[in-house]
Amino acid sequence: MTIQSAEILSVGTELLLGETLDTNGFFLAGQLAELGISTYRHTVVGDNAKRIEKAITDALEHNDLVITTGGLGPTADDLSGVVAAKVAGFRLVSDPLINRRIDDRYALRNQSRHVVCPSIPKDKQNVFVVRSSKSHVVYPLVPEGATLFMNENGTSPGALMMFDWSLSSGESKKKAILLLPGPPNEMEPMFLREVRPVLEKITPERLIHRYVHLTGIGEPDAEAAVRDLVDQQTNPTIAVYVRDGDVSFRITQRLTGCENEEDRTETLIDVIKERLGAYIYEIGTRNLPEVVRDKLLESGATCAFAESCTGGLAASLMARVPGASDVFKGGVVTYTNAMKTDVLGVPDHLLSEEGSVSAACARAMAEGLYHLTGAVYTVSVTGFAGPAGGTIKYPVGTVFIACRSRKGTRVIERHYSGSRANIQDRAAYASIDLLYRSIESL
Repeated sequence: MTIQSAEILSVGTELLLGETLDTNGFFLAGQLAELGISTYRHTVVGDNAKRIEKAITDALEHNDLVITTGGLGPTADDLSGVVAAKVAGFRLVSDPLINRRIDDRYALRNQSRHVVCPSIPKDKQNVFVVRSSKSHVVYPLVPEGATLFMNENGTSPGALMMFDWSLSSGESKKKAILLLPGPPNEMEPMFLREVRPVLEKITPERLIHRYVHLTGIGEPDAEAAVRDLVDQQTNPTIAVYVRDGDVSFRITQRLTGCENEEDRTETLIDVIKERLGAYIYEIGTRNLPEVVRDKLLESGATCAFAESCTGGLAASLMARVPGASDVFKGGVVTYTNAMKTDVLGVPDHLLSEEGSVSAACARAMAEGLYHLTGAVYTVSVTGFAGPAGGTIKYPVGTVFIACRSRKGTRVIERHYSGSRANIQDRAAYASIDLLYRSIESL
């Protein structure tokens, strides 16, 4: 069979109650797009057998593939595997190889396999697990004849079931159900290592994805600059989206498998570069902090951060980048005026006359941080994140960011709206943007 469309079914009452954030749908939709599989719909359903069955059967009516995440564990409310096997007509069996690999994994980690399970009436017991009569060992049952995927970080294997399915029209078609565990640390590596290679063999098309990342420009202006390209798109296509403070373009070309097929994404990227080149910091997959790290490494320079209203968020953005220790000296949070004076040497009279939220204070913080750390680039952030605070001159959302370098100290003023957290996040990212522009002399 070939797979062209899919529906993602996230299972778990905790998702519907807002107790757990469903990141699996986000991850899987991106993976399917790269494989050339269109995601028809993403559905969330609670731990209820009838509702899960209805969601699966509805999805099979419109899609070649249904992917479930969650509901494969040993408890009474883990129902996805049982229900999906019933729908697809697969018998559940114990697999010796899976059991042995689970034993080997626990032995390697020197962990006990004894699991304390709640007492469940036999007629209500989730048959997707089998309990050894000699101990409380919990082994999974798997769909007989399915393609199985080992779980390196848990005990619930994944499974791909392919079968004939009768549509409401009476027509019979090949369908597939992919069962995946719910925890992202189990699901994501399983998908990348084992599932994706299998799906690649049964997808009719391939996609080329190219990414263009911009900074220092808002989504409306960026979208307006390429509106004609979006309106005229056929293959390749262009999509505009915002993530982590960036505006990004995703250029996608579908490959049909013809010999000597041309990669046409480069032509589209050249047009974007002509129009928005001043804002492009990356054509590829790196984010802005990663690009900043590489730029600093190339020049042998270092950076440091002094933060007030962002409380260390900007420094955290740099610290998340692998290899940051080669270029990132550290950061200080000088939230009070006393800390600004004691740690960074910001003069008392400046704070009294100009205020802690001012261009003068941001400049003094960046320059004081240079004397403290000796970093080539020192960045400071101060502002009113709200909801309280602010003045008539500088209302809530006003932020001053400074970057001191060998060429001098540059200060910018920004005004943001939204929640306290939103203002803090945007200010932190803007500080990385100013650092990048200072490095590039933009």
